[in-house]
Amino acid sequence: MVDKPEECPIELWVAIQEFWPESEWINAANIAKLESGFDAFALDDTATPNGGCGVPIGEHNGVRITSERSVGYFQINSCNFPDWEWQRLYNARHNAGTAHLLWDNAGQSWRPWFFSSQQLGLK
Repeated sequence: MVDKPEECPIELWVAIQEFWPESEWINAANIAKLESGFDAFALDDTATPNGGCGVPIGEHNGVRITSERSVGYFQINSCNFPDWEWQRLYNARHNAGTAHLLWDNAGQSWRPWFFSSQQLGLK
């Protein structure tokens, strides 16, 4: 996992510093690393082949899984933002800013990244 800023892509690190308090910088980088492997163009699109967003497609460790289109460093599920042009989430600043919005709306917790936050022992 990420222990120091140099291990994170610079464009992502700058965006993380812009949006999160310093106490969360390494946590944000670690979430992005687990979610995308630091691939700005990571795409997990199960929505297209399954007939759209939110279609039940399985279960993982007792958690119901639905189709999604998760994009970029933080794997933002663009299905949650249907009025947005999802390709803009490939932009590091836009992706990190949206991730911060999700983090903030979750009570400043990493719950929106359920499996990654569990793996990292974050709340």
